[in-house]
Amino acid sequence: MSPLPRCNIHHKVSTDRGFEEPCGLAIGSFDGVHLGHQAIVKGVVEQSRRMGIKARLLTFYPRPGEYFAGDKILPSLMNWREKVCFLASLGLDDVICMPFNRRLSQLTAEAFVQEILLSGLNAKYLSVGEDFHFGANRSGNAGFLKQVSHTAGFQLDIAATCTDGDERISSTRIREALLKGDLSSASRMLGRPYRLSGKVVQGNQLGRTLGVPTANVHLRRSRLCVKGVFCARVLVSGVAYAAVANVGYRPTVDKRDKPLLEVHLLDYDGDLYGQRLDVDLLFKLREERSFDSLQSLKLQIFRDIDEAKSWHQNQPDN
Repeated sequence: MSPLPRCNIHHKVSTDRGFEEPCGLAIGSFDGVHLGHQAIVKGVVEQSRRMGIKARLLTFYPRPGEYFAGDKILPSLMNWREKVCFLASLGLDDVICMPFNRRLSQLTAEAFVQEILLSGLNAKYLSVGEDFHFGANRSGNAGFLKQVSHTAGFQLDIAATCTDGDERISSTRIREALLKGDLSSASRMLGRPYRLSGKVVQGNQLGRTLGVPTANVHLRRSRLCVKGVFCARVLVSGVAYAAVANVGYRPTVDKRDKPLLEVHLLDYDGDLYGQRLDVDLLFKLREERSFDSLQSLKLQIFRDIDEAKSWHQNQPDN
C-alpha cells in the first residue's frame, strides 16, 4: 500500500479545544468504503468546497458493532490502515478516527451533537446514511439530527441509498458475498476489487523449496472475510503483476492459528522483503485444504498457477 495520502489524520476529538475552522462532515463506520460510503464522502467534499469550509470525516475504532459484540462480531472488511488510507484519498482535509470506548458508548445523542459535532468538530454541514445511529442505546438517528439541525446551526443531508440490483449496498452484504467466495458481487458493490494489504515478512521459504517462491504478507488481523486460493493482482511500487494468492492457515504445513496471505507473482523477479503490497483478489480458484504430502501440495500449486495464468490471459484488458 502506498503511504497515507496528504490528509490530516486525527485520533481524538477535543471538546475544549476543538477545530477552529468550520467543516462539512461525514460520520459512520465506513467498513469497506463501498459505493454508498463513497457517495456520502464525495457529497461532503463537494458541498464543503462550495461553502468554503473544510471537508472532514469522523469514524470509529473499533467499530461500534465490534465493541458491543466482542468475539461474536464478523470480521471487518478492512483494517484501520486500509480504511483510513482509502478515505484519505477521496479529497478530505481531515479524517478523525475516534476511539470507541465506554464513555463514548454512554454519551447521549444530545451530548454527542453538542460535544462532538459542534464543540469538537465545528460542523456546519453534515451528511449521514439513512440507517445511521449514534448515542447511548442508538437513540440518535437521521431523524433526530434533522430535528436539531436548525437550532444547532448545521445543514443536514441524508444520503440517498445506493443499490446493487434491488438491494441496498451494505458492508454486511459485501461480507456475506466474500464469505461465499463471490468476488464479483463484492467488487461490484465496492466499486473496485477486494484488496488486502500488508508488509512482506520473512517466512520459512517453503515455496522456494517447492519451486514456487511466495511473498508472505503480514495482515495484522486475526480474522478475515475470505479464505482460499485466488487469482490476484499485486501492486509493487505502482506496477501491477498477475498473481496467485492463498489466504488461510496452511493446514498441510504448520496449521497456523492466524490467517496468512501468501502471493506468487507470475512474472516478477526481485526481492519483496520489507515492501508493502496491495493484493487485489479477483477470482476464487478453490478452497484451502490439507494435502497428505508436500508433493501433492506442490502438484496442486502448479495446477493453480496454470489455471490462474489462463484466467488472466482471458480477461478483456489483456
